[in-house]
Amino acid sequence: MTTDKPNFSLIINTTDRAKPLRTLLQALEQQSYPYFEVVVVVGPTRDNTLEILAEYAGRVRIVHCPKANLSQSRNIGLLAARGEIVAFIDDDAVPCYHWLAQLARLFANPNLDATGGVVYLVHPNAPIMQHRIGIISSLAEQVDVRSSWVEHVVPNGQGRQWVERMMGTNMAYRRSALLEIGGFDEFFEWLFDDSDIALRLANAGKLIHPVKQAVVYHIPASSRNRVAFSYAVRWWVQTKSVIYFSLKNGHLAGNTWREIWQRSINFTQKHWDWSEQMWLDGHLTFSQFWKMRLAELYSAFNGAWHGLVGKRTLLNSAQTSSALINNLPIEPFQNDQSVYQPAVDPINGQRSSITIPDLPLRLCLLSSAYPPEQFEGVGRHTHLMAQGLFACGHTVHVITRGEKNQVSFYDGAYVHRLAPALDHYDRYRLLPNLFYALNHSHAVYEKVKALMLNDGLQVVDSPLWQVDGLVTATSGLMPVVLRLQTASRQVATIQQNRDDDARLIGEVEQALVQRASHLVPNSQATVQAVQKVYHVQPLPDQYTIIPHGVIPVAAEAVRPFNLKHPPETLTVLYVGRLEKRKGILDLLQAIPLILKQVPQVEFVIAGHDNSQADGFKRQTGLDYAAYFAKRYRKLMPYIKFLGGVSEEKLQELYQTCDLFVAPSLYESFGLIYTEAMNYAKPVIGCQAGGIPEVVEHGVNGLLVEPEAHVALAEAIISLLKSPLKLYEMGLAGRQRLLSKFTYLQMAQNFEKVYRKVILC
Repeated sequence: MTTDKPNFSLIINTTDRAKPLRTLLQALEQQSYPYFEVVVVVGPTRDNTLEILAEYAGRVRIVHCPKANLSQSRNIGLLAARGEIVAFIDDDAVPCYHWLAQLARLFANPNLDATGGVVYLVHPNAPIMQHRIGIISSLAEQVDVRSSWVEHVVPNGQGRQWVERMMGTNMAYRRSALLEIGGFDEFFEWLFDDSDIALRLANAGKLIHPVKQAVVYHIPASSRNRVAFSYAVRWWVQTKSVIYFSLKNGHLAGNTWREIWQRSINFTQKHWDWSEQMWLDGHLTFSQFWKMRLAELYSAFNGAWHGLVGKRTLLNSAQTSSALINNLPIEPFQNDQSVYQPAVDPINGQRSSITIPDLPLRLCLLSSAYPPEQFEGVGRHTHLMAQGLFACGHTVHVITRGEKNQVSFYDGAYVHRLAPALDHYDRYRLLPNLFYALNHSHAVYEKVKALMLNDGLQVVDSPLWQVDGLVTATSGLMPVVLRLQTASRQVATIQQNRDDDARLIGEVEQALVQRASHLVPNSQATVQAVQKVYHVQPLPDQYTIIPHGVIPVAAEAVRPFNLKHPPETLTVLYVGRLEKRKGILDLLQAIPLILKQVPQVEFVIAGHDNSQADGFKRQTGLDYAAYFAKRYRKLMPYIKFLGGVSEEKLQELYQTCDLFVAPSLYESFGLIYTEAMNYAKPVIGCQAGGIPEVVEHGVNGLLVEPEAHVALAEAIISLLKSPLKLYEMGLAGRQRLLSKFTYLQMAQNFEKVYRKVILC
């Protein structure tokens, strides 16, 4: 491939990891920078790696390594490479969309010899940042994550020399620079090969400059050296490498022999003590404990011997000279169909089975709450959108709140959790809701900029609730599609909250509505509410109504009312926050009336109590459960207050109830009704907001006026006394869901909106 832009040889070293290798190759189809070849170095593999590579015949060059030795494998790949730049990525990782494009921009500086970016471990079981502009000392002391280049410039440690380093799964070098120093030292069979190469390059006068972006997402897979996410690791290989590393590099850097030996002994002692602790904690059997100790001793002596008297195992001059004059053109990996390939799940390698005629999109969804940590209305909706959009082949990123900054891949999306940041908008500190909302919106904006650089975002989708997308929309950075649902100003009116905090939240909501590129209300009622509450009259081409959708459960999971064997006790389920707006007080007042007519009934209340925020506790001194217990003590055996429940428990509650009731005073749509309809349950709601667009009165449920507990009781009684209606309305609800309210229908409608705003 002839171009004035640098060509890359992307080297993948693999042994016995066919499944993640396939995932990586699928992800490489989507790289924005096309000028690269893929060289796969296959070790003594025992799985179907070669079968998978055969699918890429003519697009991947395959070379073989006789040993399971990472440094030797890297050298073999280096000798086979033809590109000006060689980039290394592990077979259990996937790069961001602009990974090679960013590296290419960096290597436009002719003085740069080595660079690499951030590594996120994105498995949902252990999401952490593994590497960011790390440094290494001459005695193998590491600082892997730094916030800036000046942090820990001279860290505490014994090493006399510190240099910047890259992590092995995200590093790139000028091929000529690596060849000049003889490539990788093959004594490092696993671990510290990347650190050693950094020191040797620095000592050769080469410029190393890792960066804070150019992200690689890492999903550690099991190998011959470790069982992923367990204590089954060949830790003694680390001991051998550290001692050898210190002996080879420490003395050259000016460390005394005493310092070198002290470091080596201390490290071995650390592993020695650690093995005992793992045994005491039950992570190792007694046999494994002694095997590790004996291996540690052998490895320590092995590393010391080779460090003292052994020569480095590097490429010889004949090999490097031959490789340096290798001017053959690269064999491009991508083809004409690469840009149409759907996104891939880096955890399990799944891809969309839906064929779309257009290019897949790169999307960012915002939601202050998000599963699995938090399940609530907007978060649940966003989660379903993410799953649907991924199922349609698109790459999805979600930005949400978290206790600390981390990235994980969860149910079809890269989920970026942002820790609270309170660095801006000091003038609003006395208005806590506004202050936190604005600061989070600003943090979202900063994250969106990073995702644009790394992952090529094309559009941001924000809910109105919590104004997550306000700063991004105001900046004009990229199009912001705004999902409209119940507004804070509406909630404040219902709860009679007139303080300055609530008023100003309403004003920033209005600003977000006005600055959005396109509005997506979830019902016609929401359109009317926006017109009334915010005095905005959107034109027909400025908004698109898209109802919520859910994932249809399998047919065998559907539980319509059993007419042949009706239950002895009927179950009425309520799901939602316990607050005035959700109609919980109306339901509690209706329960005594219902039990007089239908005593064989149980009420299940699932949701967090919100009596403090909605003012009920200030008025009564009680939360909702305590209020019911005090007023209707004899009826407590008939009601269960579960509080917040897990997603699994929630689905079980939907499946096992006989009737679902949510008498909300207002819902912009009402996702909870569709979730109950999914299991063929009849539903009762109020004639308010978008609920009538979901619940068809007399067909799949009943509607009553809001704040009318007598009418609510009568509606519940009428259905509980009619098993046939419970059965027929439940089945009608399931059919209504399948025809109008599935997550794929929702995602496909959002996709049309995104493409529209991208083209504008």
